[in-house]
Amino acid sequence: MTLLTALGTTSFVFVAVFTYRAYYATHTVGQSPRSSVAEAWMNIVIGFGINFMVNMALLPLVNASFTAGENFMLGWIYTAVSIVRQYAIRRWWNARLHALAILIK
Repeated sequence: MTLLTALGTTSFVFVAVFTYRAYYATHTVGQSPRSSVAEAWMNIVIGFGINFMVNMALLPLVNASFTAGENFMLGWIYTAVSIVRQYAIRRWWNARLHALAILIK
């Protein structure tokens, strides 16, 4: 198993566990964690497809060659980073909106 395959597989497992935990998290204020992770996944699905095609087209232009399988694993690494980023921003933003709503009352 190559390092890229190991990192890609680990990222896939991480994303699955992260999604499961967010899906069953208790609802706090604003958008629920379940809705936040669903929104992040919609963005990920679209972004993953775009990323995969762009990588296949652009990487050879800079003399980087990846097989489709390597590109797929690389995509999972980016996906793990992206879903955590999107989820964290959404949860932070909801907390800020809730705090603002309390101030306005």
